[in-house]
Amino acid sequence: MAETVAEAFERGNQLAAAGQFEEAIAAFDRCLAHNADDWQALANRGNARMKLKRYHLALDDYLRAAALNPASGSVKCNLAVLLKELGELTLAENLLRELLAAQPDHVDAWSNLGVVLQYALRYDESAACQRRAIELGGPSPGRYNNLANALSCALRLDEAEAAYRAGLELAPDDADLRFNLSIALLLQGRYLDAWPLYEARWSSVLVPRYRERRWQGEPLGGRTLLLWAEQGLGDTLQMARFLPVLRQQQPDARLVLAVPRTFLRLFGQFDRVELIDLDAAAPPHDVQIPLMSLPGVLGVELETLPTATYLQALPARREDRLGHSAASRQEPLRVGVVWETGSWGVGIADHGRQNKSVPLEQFSCLFDMPGVDFISLQLDELPAGLEGRVRALPITDFADTAEVIDQLDLVLSVDTSVVHLAGAMGKPVWVLMRAESAPFFMAGGESSPWYPSMRILRQRHPGDWSEVIARAGQELAALGSAKHAATG
Repeated sequence: MAETVAEAFERGNQLAAAGQFEEAIAAFDRCLAHNADDWQALANRGNARMKLKRYHLALDDYLRAAALNPASGSVKCNLAVLLKELGELTLAENLLRELLAAQPDHVDAWSNLGVVLQYALRYDESAACQRRAIELGGPSPGRYNNLANALSCALRLDEAEAAYRAGLELAPDDADLRFNLSIALLLQGRYLDAWPLYEARWSSVLVPRYRERRWQGEPLGGRTLLLWAEQGLGDTLQMARFLPVLRQQQPDARLVLAVPRTFLRLFGQFDRVELIDLDAAAPPHDVQIPLMSLPGVLGVELETLPTATYLQALPARREDRLGHSAASRQEPLRVGVVWETGSWGVGIADHGRQNKSVPLEQFSCLFDMPGVDFISLQLDELPAGLEGRVRALPITDFADTAEVIDQLDLVLSVDTSVVHLAGAMGKPVWVLMRAESAPFFMAGGESSPWYPSMRILRQRHPGDWSEVIARAGQELAALGSAKHAATG
């Protein structure tokens, strides 16, 4: 018997609920073959396309559905979520406010408006929207998570913790709540409380490279432990400090570390740690552990962080790469700079990375400072207009970067891998930090418990770099004057 339109529609909904989005789309296609103006089939196909991140196809479906049924709050709400994913925050906000003007008790509209405002860096407004969603729709793990995320970004950490824990009372095993709570605890330096919750990242935001035979911290004897990099380059540099600790505690173990190729030369200085490319096949091993789980297994607390210098430029390659003569090499203030964390694409996916970067038009006002030799530590070619103001040197891996940093007076950088390398080498480094901070940089203060040579210059207001750059300029000028006076 031929499938009816109603059966195809119900089948599509069942498949979508089961996560079989391709099959769901095919079912909704069959509905639309019978009636191209079936707004519900269009909306639901748009939802499935959203799940597959086929945003422009989903946009077509939502716009057609909204034109066919302008009164549908769910279509407007989902269209706003899509606009947010595309980075169109103002359009998303306007659409949700239009919906709430017509339906002031629309729970999902309040919740989604809160998420949009969070991405727009308006955290207090975001939290107010999430509280309204809870008032209207009642407590739920997702609503508490949304509220706590906004509060955490605002560094209202006591309130954020309370909201996360309220959500966990409803769903004790919710991975998103557990992982996000760990971030709020890390920002406060409550490491022993945070580490167990931080493991929820494997069910929340990451997929593990290896799952079997996880090391739990027991004595290794002569067995082989595979350690592997799991997140960003800066995270790998930061957690490498625990390799000497591990080597001391497990003197007879074979330690194998899998890291991106860019670290292979630099990390060769770690005693009796075998290195392999992260993308290569892992050698036979008895147990394994992701690198950022090491501090939890080692029971690291804020007070027991190893802070001694643990990386240096490779001795065989220490030459004056900056090109000053011996007579003049100490005259200019040598400052390595990074103003962005990397390139990003269109949409909201790299929103956090973009917000960590300082727009070049703001940062570049520093480059005209007399008596300072600025050296770019970014890998890309210098943007147009910086010729003669900033120098770029050939850098192929982190060993090259370490060589350059070794000959600098200071590193001035946004929160990216370079600050971790400078800190690991004991080089003075000023970090330009967004107002929201980052998990291992604490919620406030100028010092870092991880790197004694680091200063943190923080935004006072989310998204506003003007005061940070002005302060960095004033202090650079003073540092340059002091150096000139000392060498004059």
